[in-house]
Amino acid sequence: MATLHHLTFVSSSFTFRPMSVRCDNERRALFSRIAPVYDNLNDLLSLGQHRIWKRMAVSWTEAKMGDRVLDLCCGSGDLSFLLSQKVGSDGKVIGLDFSREQLLIATSRQHSLSNKCFTNIEWIEGDALDLPFSDGWFDAVTVGYGLRNVVDKRKAIREILRVLKAGSRVSILDFNKSDESLTSSITPLVMAFLRNTDISRVQ
Repeated sequence: MATLHHLTFVSSSFTFRPMSVRCDNERRALFSRIAPVYDNLNDLLSLGQHRIWKRMAVSWTEAKMGDRVLDLCCGSGDLSFLLSQKVGSDGKVIGLDFSREQLLIATSRQHSLSNKCFTNIEWIEGDALDLPFSDGWFDAVTVGYGLRNVVDKRKAIREILRVLKAGSRVSILDFNKSDESLTSSITPLVMAFLRNTDISRVQ
């Protein structure tokens, strides 16, 4: 199952910018490999519920028109596209991920969806442990299914708090460990799929 962490802390480009990234190379290679089927895996692991949870996570940020928001560990961009509609053409969405392949898919989706407001999204290949932004830069931050894959979670959270404006919100969506037999049995099957399947055959 998924856990939505609703946390309150007091404290127009179609291209992406590459940045240096410090991460576990094995994790980065895995996410690059599964990029073509990443969204299908989310459907499988969440039994299709992740789309509802993502809308909840975006709603809890309380992002509004004209805001500047960060979608950290953005993957193929689901949360970024939802945030884009919340902040409108006067706002700005930054989608940051360490996987170039995921960002290429996000960029392709941005083109194909042809929604005018999506021009307010910029994609950045970057490091969650060393965010390339000034202190207090964002009105809201989302992290969808990403925090568990960060090498140093405490440092990642410190970076999130650093770039948030005082009184702004971060909304973190992730899976927890489930005792339910159905979800517990799905996860090993997915991991076996990742180990043994040639991704090029299932596109």
